[in-house]
Amino acid sequence: MFQFGALISINLAIINILPLPALDGGQLAFLAIEGVRGKPLPSRIQEGIMQTGLFVLLGLGVILIVRDTANLPGIQRLFQ
Repeated sequence: MFQFGALISINLAIINILPLPALDGGQLAFLAIEGVRGKPLPSRIQEGIMQTGLFVLLGLGVILIVRDTANLPGIQRLFQ
């Protein structure tokens, strides 16, 4: 049970560190850009990137939910 909990924790850490907006990796990416440029990106650009990334993540979640629901046994018989 402890190994399973550790595996889930490690997987969550890896996914969270991905450079996707709205995750911690997105913040790290902004900090890296700031380090290279010497100044931060304008707030308006950061907000736009974060909103777009959040929209993409939520859209992907909806697509996966619909796809998984459509693949449930018994649901396919309803649409035949």
